[in-house]
Amino acid sequence: MDGILYRAFLAGLGALALTREKAEAFVDELVKKGEVAMPEKAKAVEDLLKKAEEQERALMERIGKAVTKALQEMDLPTKQDLENIHRRLEEIERKLKG
Repeated sequence: MDGILYRAFLAGLGALALTREKAEAFVDELVKKGEVAMPEKAKAVEDLLKKAEEQERALMERIGKAVTKALQEMDLPTKQDLENIHRRLEEIERKLKG
């Protein structure tokens, strides 16, 4: 099931768009072509869905890292920076009132 057809399917469809129905339809085609035996059909579908989920997880991780890096390069204040400023302003306000 790790053949060229399988990898091309994942690449062409996009792992994020893979549903159980699409996976089953794809594996049905592989069964018709003799690339997957009928008794292995259920396992092939599960393997396909598992691989797609792994690819989705890896893609989301890469996107998260890219966004974090882009935000760091923009030198924007962090949530912690803003909380520190807020705390300091409150201290200044207390001193001015007191």
